[in-house]
Amino acid sequence: MSGLLGERAVVVGAGIGGLSMAGALAKHFERVVILERDGLTASACSRPGTAQDRHPHGLLAGGLRALGEIFPGFESDLARAGAVPVGVAQELQYERPDVGVLPKRDFGISVLCASRPLIELVLRRRAEAVANITLRPRCRVTEIVPATGSAATHGVRGDFGSGRSETLEADLVVDASGRGALTSTLFDTLGWERPQETDVGVDIRYATAVVPIPANAPPDWKVVLTQPDPPTLPFHGGLLPMEDRRWIILIADHGTGAPIETWDDFLEASRLLITPTTFNAIHHAGPPYGIRHYRLLASTWKHFERLPRLPRGVLPVADALCRFNPIHGQGMSSAAKQARLLQDVLGRAAAEPDPISALQAGFMAEVASVLETPWRMSTSADLAFPATRGERPENFEETRQFEAALFRAAVADPVVHRAMTEVAQLLHPFSSLQEPDIARRIEAVSAKTAA
Repeated sequence: MSGLLGERAVVVGAGIGGLSMAGALAKHFERVVILERDGLTASACSRPGTAQDRHPHGLLAGGLRALGEIFPGFESDLARAGAVPVGVAQELQYERPDVGVLPKRDFGISVLCASRPLIELVLRRRAEAVANITLRPRCRVTEIVPATGSAATHGVRGDFGSGRSETLEADLVVDASGRGALTSTLFDTLGWERPQETDVGVDIRYATAVVPIPANAPPDWKVVLTQPDPPTLPFHGGLLPMEDRRWIILIADHGTGAPIETWDDFLEASRLLITPTTFNAIHHAGPPYGIRHYRLLASTWKHFERLPRLPRGVLPVADALCRFNPIHGQGMSSAAKQARLLQDVLGRAAAEPDPISALQAGFMAEVASVLETPWRMSTSADLAFPATRGERPENFEETRQFEAALFRAAVADPVVHRAMTEVAQLLHPFSSLQEPDIARRIEAVSAKTAA
């Protein structure tokens, strides 16, 4: 292989972030080792390390495209495994309190809906098929080991299956472990100040049920996304198809409602959504395969990208860098797009005198451009609730007014609707909505509405 940056890269975590990062690294290191704490099976099963994997997950079009560019043919593999194709926006029932249901238009954009375990299984198979990638389950990494006498990484230490503590040397350690504790502890060991954090306290709770798709399922949509009506109505709803002809349905609230424990509770909660679409679809479905619960207190962006440098040889990614409110379905796609960025940066870093430092600096210089769009969209929606903790931007009300005008224009103007859909699907940055033609179209609809 040409353009090698080192002998061994270690990726901690075999979730979507870790697996996609390993795929990006494979052409640039002799060996890539993925260390995963959980045991892994040959089927699509939930695992302890991904506590939210029994709940709906969205692989947006931008994330799906990124994974296909890292692992060519991934989309076909996922479809063959049973994922359900959905056209955006013609097969999407998107419901908002201010504009009602968005028009169903064909923009030539499609996604694949499946359970998180199935998406991860297909991605894991692709990673394991790469000759120089080794996936080692039941390996508990306890720390990133600094090199003696320098602010650099020597490798990782942990229990790698022997029952005793061992050290595995690495030229690069990618922290895709989820919370970023390994990287933060390394900073403490080196006496470095941890990066600043931006926290948005969402305190969101949700309940999920999986039911067989009934024979009389509505033919005019495959996915229903029902938005809340802040500040008074805090309930989100989501209904998505998944493999084996099932629906996975979610009801979420911002910490205000009674716990949803039974199917009757679930049906009653679905009546609290802004439309009866979900209740009408599911009240004759069932019985559910149990009801699962999840809670997230805060979205967190650890601003490693603002630091002058990182300890040489460590790279925090995915949730270790930025953790999104999962109700917005952006986490997997953000991780995939970060891996696609890493793939580009690796190609450029290979020609540098210190390629490891170059890839760290290059990745951190550009990663904000991957994170800013999903972070802005999700936190703006969350901060609309007064109880949400976090500093509102100075232009927060102006931003909310722009978003309301954007949705009104999307209803009336297919060009605006397409542009908005491409941004929501992480195919284009949020800034594309401020291009002159789109801005004029939004203003034209607003003027007609005002008249």
